[in-house]
Amino acid sequence: MEQVLTPPPIIEQFKQNGVTHVIWLPDSETNFMYELMTREEGLKIVPVCREGESMATAAGVWVGGQNPVVLIQNTGMFEA
Repeated sequence: MEQVLTPPPIIEQFKQNGVTHVIWLPDSETNFMYELMTREEGLKIVPVCREGESMATAAGVWVGGQNPVVLIQNTGMFEA
C-alpha cells in the first residue's frame, strides 16, 4: 500500500534526520502541519515573509551549525 504524506510521519522524519529548525512561510494549506510542529520541543519554527528569505535564512542557520529544513509551497521555488 502506498504511504500518504501526512504531518506526523513528516515530522518524525525531521526528528530522525536531526532537523533543528523549520524555515516556514505561513499559509493556509500547511497550517495543520504548523500546529503539530509547534508542539515538538526539538523544532524551532522560523517564519519568513517571502520565499526568497527562506533560503538565506536556512543558509544562516546552517552556517551557525544547525540543521534547517525549508517548508514552502512548490510555486514558491521560483522566487526562492
